[in-house]
Amino acid sequence: MRLLPTLALTVLLVLAATPTLAGTLEDFGGHDGILRVTTDFVTRVVRDTRINRFFAHANGAKLIQLISSQVCEALGGPCRYTGRSMKDTHRGMGVTSKDFNALVEDLCDAMDAARIPAHAQNKLLAKLAPMWRDIVTR
Repeated sequence: MRLLPTLALTVLLVLAATPTLAGTLEDFGGHDGILRVTTDFVTRVVRDTRINRFFAHANGAKLIQLISSQVCEALGGPCRYTGRSMKDTHRGMGVTSKDFNALVEDLCDAMDAARIPAHAQNKLLAKLAPMWRDIVTR
């Protein structure tokens, strides 16, 4: 079952607060595992005709690096995200809830393909869900 942030934010926040369901860096296979998931995720997004227009001019390698560091940091790893804020990055793009949900689906598909345990996926989604407020603008 996929938990989309705009539809199940409360459930995700409860999962994030539940210690026995903690997603960790190890659940993702360490930094190398995060890099594999992120690379697959970005590949899926670029091919996803629902949302690829938002990434048409993105530098793929830099995007992978930035998202990897965001995921690593969200999972409590030693990485630090050093990119622009989500609000600044997405300002003026006109991202809708439908667009955001498509992105989450692509992330879930990448995590499924990497066989990331469901509890770890939910933990990461709960950590990333608050970004919705800064990304979705219409």
